[in-house]
Amino acid sequence: MEETSQLIQPLICTRAMSTLKTVVPRNTAHRRVDSASDTSRHFQTEGLLSYRQVFLTSLPLFFADLAALVVCYLVGTVVTTLILQTPIYYHGLWNNMTALCLCHFLLGSVLGLFPASGMNPVRELRNQITSISGSFLVVIALNGLVGVVTTNEVNTAMLAFPLVVVVGPSSRFTARRAFAKCHWWGERVIILGNGRQGKLVYQFLERMPQRGLKPLGVVDECANEHLMSNLDGSLEFLGVTSELVSVCRKNDCHWVIAAVGDKSEEEVRRIIAEGSLIPNLVVLNSNMMMPTLWVNSFEAAGFTGIHVRDRMLVPFDRMFKRIVDVGLAALLLVVTVPLFLILLLWAQKVNSGPVFYCHHRIGRQGKRFGVWKFTTMVSDAPTVLREYLESNPAARREWETFHKLKNDPRVIAGYGTFLRRASLDELPQLWNVLKGEMSLVGPRPVYTQDEVQMYGDLYPLYLRVRPGLTGLWQVSGRNNTTFADKVCLDTYYVMNWSLWLDYFILLRTIRTVLFREGSC
Repeated sequence: MEETSQLIQPLICTRAMSTLKTVVPRNTAHRRVDSASDTSRHFQTEGLLSYRQVFLTSLPLFFADLAALVVCYLVGTVVTTLILQTPIYYHGLWNNMTALCLCHFLLGSVLGLFPASGMNPVRELRNQITSISGSFLVVIALNGLVGVVTTNEVNTAMLAFPLVVVVGPSSRFTARRAFAKCHWWGERVIILGNGRQGKLVYQFLERMPQRGLKPLGVVDECANEHLMSNLDGSLEFLGVTSELVSVCRKNDCHWVIAAVGDKSEEEVRRIIAEGSLIPNLVVLNSNMMMPTLWVNSFEAAGFTGIHVRDRMLVPFDRMFKRIVDVGLAALLLVVTVPLFLILLLWAQKVNSGPVFYCHHRIGRQGKRFGVWKFTTMVSDAPTVLREYLESNPAARREWETFHKLKNDPRVIAGYGTFLRRASLDELPQLWNVLKGEMSLVGPRPVYTQDEVQMYGDLYPLYLRVRPGLTGLWQVSGRNNTTFADKVCLDTYYVMNWSLWLDYFILLRTIRTVLFREGSC
């Protein structure tokens, strides 16, 4: 009460602030130099180089978005014209496409889409769709303000928008994959910290250059023999922490990721102080597994925290997911009727056993249910597997690690191999989706006690959701990953679930099926 009587509607709690240790930036008065000095000129040049790199990284992404918008809008215009038998007004078409692209550039810039370096792909997808949606609404509103919105324009927008929602993210993803190989694309980043966390971050960025952050090396507290022995061949030691700013200047680097999960509070404060002149400083100060996608910083009484939101507790999101499951599953069942008939005839020709196969799995809240699949294995599959593993030690090790075999002797030659590689053997599970036993997107259902034990303490997370026809595991390597990787991916999915994550996985599933990524 004493404090609130002194501060009218206080923004912070001054008593709490007085107990905190303040991080004092290193650019203090005694270190500042005259604007005409060499250091000042270096800062100005460094800023120009930074903008140039941002521009070069943004350019391919903008043109990818531009191409998707223009192509989809042209397709919508042509289809509308053919259906309504009306002429194309080229002047209005040009104005609408120009306004659409300009609005997307402005909204996308505000949402961080250009260049979106280091941004999580799911968050990038959300921001891109948000920008595209806003651009369409703005163009329609502007047409209404300056004139009359014609039926053609409304119909064109209604056709073009669903197209660009699919084509736009795919176009941007393709651009990232293509230009990630170019040395001039992307922004440089230095990893601060050579502990386990730092090494994992470095290796992740090395494997994912399409994120737009290209690691140069590591900086740590001291350059002793122990540190140098811990550095493997792929990591380059660039300097000590006290030289962080000079190392960044020397390498024209404007990103630093501080992996400080194993460091003390005093060390973290010193690192933040040293990085005060770095334009982009990211501090990873926790080794605790927690949601990462939809979290925001939260300040209470001067204390910094993380606001974690569980989207599974939002009734609308859960209801919308179920509506999409039923709608898409019903549509896919109708569309794939001819394919079902072809596979039925083929199955009867090559296999004397049943066409469909039902296996009991564990679903949401621990309920068991029957998962339907096309039969792709021989009738005596358990015996064949046991004999094969007994006579093949390498295959036994593969089975124990992945719970799958790349060269599975149980699979029916030709028919079974084709269905499994094309992921068509799981089409009957659309019926499980309609019944509410499964979802289109979710973790793959588990069925053995060994698999349950491998989840360990994370098993309750699996039980929170319906198993999925596709999921994060299927689009992240599938059979090229271990079961331990699958557990981690399932955990990440449940902890970070949202409608946007589901949409991202559905888009990636299309690519995975078309290119047979990670299939047997």
